[in-house]
Amino acid sequence: MKISLNWLKEYVDVGNDYQLLKDKFNLMSQEVESLYKLVVAEKLVIGEVLTCEKHPQADKLIVTTVDTGGEVFQIICGAPNIAKDQKVIVALIGAVLPGNFKIKKAKIRGIESNGMICSLDELGVKEFDASEDGIYVLGADAEVGNDPLTYLHLDDYVLDLDLTANRPDLLSMEGVAYDTSCMLDKALVTKKHDYTYSNVDNKIKVFTETSKCLAYYGQLIENITIKESPYWLKARLIASGIRPINNVVDITNYVMIEYGQPLHAFDYKKLNSNRILVRRAKKNETLKTLDEQERELMTKDIVITDGSKPIALAGVMGGFETEVDESTTKILLESAYFDPISVRKTSKRLDLKSESSSRFEKGVDPNKVKKAMDFATELFVELAGGQVVGQHSFFDNTNKKPHEVELTLEKLSLVTGKDFDLSEVENVLERLDFKYRLKGNLFKVEIPTRRQNVYGYQDLIEEIVRIYGYNLIPVTIPETPTPGYLTKKQKLRRVIKDYLANIGFNETKTYSLVSQEQAVEFDIEGLSEVKILNPINKSRNTLRHSIIPSLLEVLSYNKARKLNDMSLFELGKRYTNETETELLSGLMYGVYSTSSWQGKKESADFFLLKGVVESLLNKLNISDYKILESKNSIPSLHPGIYADVFLENEYLGFIGKLHPKKEQMLGVKNTFVFELNLDIIASNYNLDLVMTNIPKYPAVTRDLAIVIAKDVPVSELVKEVKIAGKKTLKEVEIFDLYQGENIDQDKKSVALSLTLQSNEKTLEAKEVDVVVNRVIKHLSLTLNAKLR
Repeated sequence: MKISLNWLKEYVDVGNDYQLLKDKFNLMSQEVESLYKLVVAEKLVIGEVLTCEKHPQADKLIVTTVDTGGEVFQIICGAPNIAKDQKVIVALIGAVLPGNFKIKKAKIRGIESNGMICSLDELGVKEFDASEDGIYVLGADAEVGNDPLTYLHLDDYVLDLDLTANRPDLLSMEGVAYDTSCMLDKALVTKKHDYTYSNVDNKIKVFTETSKCLAYYGQLIENITIKESPYWLKARLIASGIRPINNVVDITNYVMIEYGQPLHAFDYKKLNSNRILVRRAKKNETLKTLDEQERELMTKDIVITDGSKPIALAGVMGGFETEVDESTTKILLESAYFDPISVRKTSKRLDLKSESSSRFEKGVDPNKVKKAMDFATELFVELAGGQVVGQHSFFDNTNKKPHEVELTLEKLSLVTGKDFDLSEVENVLERLDFKYRLKGNLFKVEIPTRRQNVYGYQDLIEEIVRIYGYNLIPVTIPETPTPGYLTKKQKLRRVIKDYLANIGFNETKTYSLVSQEQAVEFDIEGLSEVKILNPINKSRNTLRHSIIPSLLEVLSYNKARKLNDMSLFELGKRYTNETETELLSGLMYGVYSTSSWQGKKESADFFLLKGVVESLLNKLNISDYKILESKNSIPSLHPGIYADVFLENEYLGFIGKLHPKKEQMLGVKNTFVFELNLDIIASNYNLDLVMTNIPKYPAVTRDLAIVIAKDVPVSELVKEVKIAGKKTLKEVEIFDLYQGENIDQDKKSVALSLTLQSNEKTLEAKEVDVVVNRVIKHLSLTLNAKLR
């Protein structure tokens, strides 16, 4: 919201210390995005053109003499519309124009020029008059020697507020004035409006068939003259960030900024009806809006009709067919109250965001609906020569009464941590212009309709504290005891993050909202989807079931920027209608590690990622896991390079390679991913350190080549070896796998290295043989294995 400080001064005496005002807003109201002069220019003066002669050396240049109210300067001008006796804007020698453009004495084609005759574009306000073609010609009443910015009402400062959704009252000049008056503790001047009705019946009748329009006022005004708005009106619109168009449109915009109540003017002759009906749109109904776009309407949309066909989209945009143009002489002025949710949904669906819709969707003040129309009618009479045709037609079912909020002094002190006095609270409420009744320590406060964001006692406390001063609230330590340690889940997250970061992975943080296709892309079973009712866009409309699609987006983003090697992980949640599940997901792509000196490099593959997952589980002291060939089907994963991870018999997650079609679509190759259920890991891990003595006695290593059935998982073989080896067997490593000559086709040979060690003595050969024979016998009984 851009605030003209000249305009604000009509309500409150803010003085000239604009930095103080900015600081007050930052501390007590809304953040100030910027404070700036409307036109950043120095040494400008109103001049009168005395003579115009063609430049002898240039056909398109004019040599002029200009009276600046004390001195006459020779200035060369190239504008096609320069003429004698014009009142113009002159930038003198030493003037600085927007863009830090400095005016210097110059010679142009051998003739001296002492200054510049300016256009609006050179002042940075071209939109002040769209018809300008060359230098800007001032009115005949402009006094030579005076400041042209003052004459044009452009000598203004603008305070640009970065508003939050909870302060719709600041979307109007009057609302800002109330807040300013309160913060500065200065008097507020409110405005009243009046005009004279012509003694003619108003033929317009207004009706509604929907409860989504609580109020509608229609006023006929005739004998309208379409022309440019006066300088003061155009200057204030420009300061507010709105482009002036003509006096009719400008008046409706001006009143909207003044009171926060959007208005609309219809060309009455184009209505072909004296009946205004507000209703829901009908199925397959369309409306051509002011932007000349044909809009397909839905039955939830609210439309203004001439009794039969739509002429405007309620609260969003008017219709093209009833637009005010240069031939308009009679208008129907509309001021209404529309349901905020309906306006918001329609505006969002049609991607039509306007100054009107942004106010209606936040809720306008029901007490400003008629006041805004009265003010606009007054301006139409004054600035457009209009005559009011009888009394307005209307219906109004809005609640104009303030609602009451109760707050005790004890509650205020308990929430804020400060013991307020009754007088301190009374002072703030009076500055806020909130009427109240006091019973003991209980305040019964009437919240005016202009402050629809104040609903309960919490909002009232916030209002009191911000005006009293956040900096005056004492800083205290919370009385609630807080434990000074991490929970088990927090420790787990920290260990996982540290471990993966230490082995070369980078952590990501991505959106939980993805497209519907991404949300279910890596589902093994049909999980319920959580969709957003009002999504930002279609690519963020569903809560995800897997983090992997988000990691793939990160991969694509970085690869497009020539980063071809990456290992990523993320801790995040899966969302369904029933529950939330925390996941650990990872991705490996390209080269994982390299040694330039030795000319070696290790690229991502399935077994490397499998080793990362196994190492992580071992780090968490989880040993009873299994990684088995998957029997599930995920279309985005390669069916032959895809394994499931189990913890005992509970499904933990998966490891796999992206399907070639998926890789082709992403423009990548050899991309490997994993995803584990962190909640299951959290219930099984053990991070407690157990100290053991360093063994005093040497270890013994024996190698075995075991022939087993081809379909027996090697993990099952290792498990049975450990069972048979008992305490003496410290470690089992696989160092070879063989299938081929001298091995049956349905068999495979697995080479194992067994490390045996005793904590009590040095093992003798016969003792080692006993353990090895026990292992071989056990494998024969359980897996039908034999020694090769």
